[in-house]
Order: sequence, then structure tokens, then C-alpha cells
Amino acid sequence: MMTDFAFIQISPDRYLCGLGPFRSSDSVDGEVVAFYRNHFDLSDPKPWKIPSKIFETSDLRVLLPENGATPLPEIEWSGLGDTEVREIFDEILAEIENGTIQKSVPVLTERGTLHRGELAALVKALDMVPDALQGYGYRVGEKGMIGLSPETLFTVENGLFTTMALAGTAPRHEMGQFPNDDKEIREHELVANYLCDRLAPLGEVRRGKRTILDLGTIVHFLTNIQVRLHDPAADLGELMELMHPTPALGACPRGDGALRRLSEYRMRLNAPTEFGAPFGLWHDGKFRSLVAIRHVSWDGTQVCLPSGVGLVRGSRFDREWRELGLKRNSVKALLGV
Repeated sequence: MMTDFAFIQISPDRYLCGLGPFRSSDSVDGEVVAFYRNHFDLSDPKPWKIPSKIFETSDLRVLLPENGATPLPEIEWSGLGDTEVREIFDEILAEIENGTIQKSVPVLTERGTLHRGELAALVKALDMVPDALQGYGYRVGEKGMIGLSPETLFTVENGLFTTMALAGTAPRHEMGQFPNDDKEIREHELVANYLCDRLAPLGEVRRGKRTILDLGTIVHFLTNIQVRLHDPAADLGELMELMHPTPALGACPRGDGALRRLSEYRMRLNAPTEFGAPFGLWHDGKFRSLVAIRHVSWDGTQVCLPSGVGLVRGSRFDREWRELGLKRNSVKALLGV
């Protein structure tokens, strides 16, 4: 019998792990260690999941029975159709053209069926995590999620708030042209400027230079952002609502109407509710939260591999369809599925 678990990477070769059963809470404080797990719409009234036991490890196989002998999963992936995606793509571009929004992020999900093996055994694939990615995941009953996120939503420690703008994507073989790609730069700057403006009331914002994050098969533009908080004891729930979703996974400007339409697009495409949601950890007075992307999730034998793409003025369907595939294929390569 496999024990329920959750884990998140806390340093290049260390993970903090929690074992179930988990207790759900609407808040966290003091010395309690708690994982933060929610839906994309932040609809869980008790998103803090407090484990029965915690430990650190460099080898996630300890989460599996029989010293990690659990067999790796074999998944049969289904094909993808682009009809509904193309319709939504056109609707979003029409909104952008008429000035209703500047950006939105539809999500396409490749689905599969587990034939043999155990999906939780995907933790074995995190043994060789590239430095630019952060391993995370959980298993509760027949459901779970395991992934490698390149994106930090935010961290807070000793009154210092850090986040990043991660937007703009290309295959690595286009690295030479990528730094001058007007469309990708425009998408990235939209996200970075939005974050700086949104964070300004919290304290002095320090924005780093736009750089390139190399993930091996794909590259992204990256800008790091820091804020020394006026209120070092700022409420984590309020910070979460302020930050999520960023335009990297949401809509811009982030009005109620834009988010409602984004939710409708996700529903029409049957996107998993946890894709792009925050996944975090409160531990030793520090809160870190990842954006739950680049993962495989499951419910029983049904498996999901979602990917999102940012649409802005100038987006072309063929190029964005390619980006969706690049992201899914990178996850397949990293996790061995």
C-alpha cells in the first residue's frame, strides 16, 4: 500500500517531503510545515495541506514501497485535434484586436491511459533535474501530479518578496534569433511590466535584466523581480490572490471579465483544474510557491499532460501550436513518458 505524499524541491539536490494523511486548513502559522495546493481559480477554502510526517531527502525513491522497486508507468497517449483550439484561438485574437484584452493563455491537454506500472514512480525521473527546473508533486489516493516547473510564482522570507516574469518561448535551435523576436519580447514585457505595476504598492520594486532561461529543448525570456515589503508580515493568502494568475498563465489586463472568459476557455478545452495553479510550501518561516506547469497528472488510470500558450497581438496559430507541442514533448522527455 502506497502512502500519500507531497514534495517540493528546496535546493538543487534536496526535497522536503510530507507523508499523509494530510489535514486541510484555511491558514497556516508558526512552526507548522504545510504544503499549499489549490485549483487554478483558488476555489479550495482549505488549500493548506498539513502532513503527518515531514523529512528531507535527496532521493525521492523513499516515497515508493519496496525501496523504489515500483515499476515505471507505461502510458498510451491519445491523438490531438485542433478544431476547438483553433476556434478559441480566433476568439482570443479577436478580443485582442478590438482592445478588450492584451493577452490570454488557452490550455491544451494531451490525454492518455495507464496500461501498467505506477504513475507515482515518476518521482524516479527527478533524480537528474536540470538546475533551471524545480521538482514538485503529490499523490493522494488515486490522484496525483508530478512535474518540473521552471516558474516561481513568489517566495517570501524575512520581508523580501521575490518573483519572476517567465514568458516568451522558442525551440533551442532558434536561440540565435530569439533575443530579437519582437513578438516574444512583447509577450514577455507585458508580463514583466504588469508584475512591477501590481507589486509597486507593496514596497520598492527592483527589476532585473531580461535574460534567457535555457531548458535544453526550449528557451524562455526571464526577468527576476524583488520587493522589500513595507509589511514583512503580509498575509500569504492576500499575496496569493494578488499574484495569481500572472499574465504568464492568465489574462492581461486581469479584470473580472477577462478572467471569466479565460475560465470559460479552460472549461471548453477541459483543462485540468490544477494546471497553472500555485503549489507551495511553508517551512521555517519561508514560503515558496511554484506555478504548477510542466507536469503529468492523473486520476486512476486516466492521465493528463497539459500545456498553455500565451496569445498576444501578432500570434499565429501554426507557431503557437508548435509551442504547445514543444512544451508537452519536453515534459515527456524529462519524465520518460
